[in-house]
Amino acid sequence: MYTNKKVTQLILSLSIEEKVGQLFILAFAGEDKDYAFDLIKTMHVGGFYITDDNAHTKKDATILASQLQLQAALRACNAPLILGVDQEGAWGILTKETDLGPGNLALGIVDDIKITEKMYRVFAQQMKSIGYNTLLSPCADVNSDPDNPIIGQRAFGEEPMHVARHVAAAVKGISQGDNLSCAKHFPGHGDTHTDTHQTLPVVDKSFEQLMSQDLIPFKKAIDENVSMIMTSHIKYPQIDETYPATLSYKILTELLKNQLNFNGLIITDSMNMWAMRKNYLPHESAILALKAGAHLIMLSEEHYENGITDYKEIQKQTINGVIEAVKQGELNESIIDSALSHVLCYKYTNICLNQSKEALSEKECTHISNFSAIQAIKTLKNDAGHWPLKTAHFNITFAANPKGYDNIVNSRGIGPNDPRTARDTILSSLNKCKCHYSHISYQDFQIMLQKESSFDSTAPIIIITEDYPLPGDRFDTDAQIKIVNKAIKIWHDKVIVIGMRSDYELKKYHDLKTYICAYSSRVVSAQAVANALIQT
Repeated sequence: MYTNKKVTQLILSLSIEEKVGQLFILAFAGEDKDYAFDLIKTMHVGGFYITDDNAHTKKDATILASQLQLQAALRACNAPLILGVDQEGAWGILTKETDLGPGNLALGIVDDIKITEKMYRVFAQQMKSIGYNTLLSPCADVNSDPDNPIIGQRAFGEEPMHVARHVAAAVKGISQGDNLSCAKHFPGHGDTHTDTHQTLPVVDKSFEQLMSQDLIPFKKAIDENVSMIMTSHIKYPQIDETYPATLSYKILTELLKNQLNFNGLIITDSMNMWAMRKNYLPHESAILALKAGAHLIMLSEEHYENGITDYKEIQKQTINGVIEAVKQGELNESIIDSALSHVLCYKYTNICLNQSKEALSEKECTHISNFSAIQAIKTLKNDAGHWPLKTAHFNITFAANPKGYDNIVNSRGIGPNDPRTARDTILSSLNKCKCHYSHISYQDFQIMLQKESSFDSTAPIIIITEDYPLPGDRFDTDAQIKIVNKAIKIWHDKVIVIGMRSDYELKKYHDLKTYICAYSSRVVSAQAVANALIQT
């Protein structure tokens, strides 16, 4: 066991390069292991942000994690690497081989903290069995703005205390699964109108408003001993007129450390997001973040920059820029030493590279995932009494433009998603059971809407709406709403809408008689919806 004294002695033996490198969490493209090994050996990095881009199967992921840790163990500073993954339900990696459940919004709708706790225990256990030791979850944001472009299904809901209870349960579940947790995005990303992957949002809230709203889930996470807190690239001018949260001493040190008494690790959101890159030089933002009180700087290469930037060069420029700032006296070495001491003590104490706690069985994991998805399906409007279905035959169509599915999985896996769509899952399930239904393709449905065709059959028409949380992009939800409203105008109470998304769309359907919501676009939720259709 490493004590503070031993860590202090270790730090004294390290060069500036070795010390600075340990404070960076980096990403690498594809299966470029040689580059990852080089980052460990020559840049002395402290960990990696891992996606499906790096390992496509559990077997490959297990090999990768082991190889990376072996390289780290050979260094003078042999602390284990942080291997972080966005395993949070609405986002997740290795989606075909892990149990992700329906996502946070659906868990919040179920509103059983024991289910949330179990679901996050599943996440933690399955990642730990691979060797990924840090879950960059749970999302502790409050959905204050229903039109927020990036949080949505990733949040547990829109009421602070409700979100806080589930955040605390998630942190507890991750701990039970023997993994590290990370509440994000401090001090809150749920009340923004723009996406930090694209721009720098501004939230004009006072300290009092933050304390009574956005910060409540983070306080609960801290009470539950959350391992890390991730910063947000958002300006809060009433708290700090100059800097966004990631770069703000007032927010990271005075608020998070001193007032909220957080003693874990502060990790930045990706410093390659345009909120940072459009406003600061790469090394400049890293220096400011360290001065503000961050312990770990994360650079996860954003997918929309893939073809126009040399991410390896940016990584080296950033780390070398911090090293040079220390050598030139621009950044006090004591800040580096203090951050590194905190990081190393935490790593040596809390990261265990072997499975050490009793694990849930695969059957139990799958049951928890399926059960939570089923429980989340809610009938929110049934004015015509059409649900459950009263007829043996039904028509079904999907409001999302199929072209939008191309963006569900981004080119570098940033903002990981399942390539299997809700549409394909539902249709596949219906086909297998040989239901009496008619599928109307997107193209044919557009023609029907244009011609205002009438149905000879008395069978209802089920319209499935979908949404997927995409960083730096948006699914075509507005276009889907227009399609649904036009259908309601033509076919009136024959229309049944099933939302594979949040229920915020319902307020846009003034004349809709039947609305069911799954609060998720995940495969497990699509399967649950298909089963509900089959059973009727």
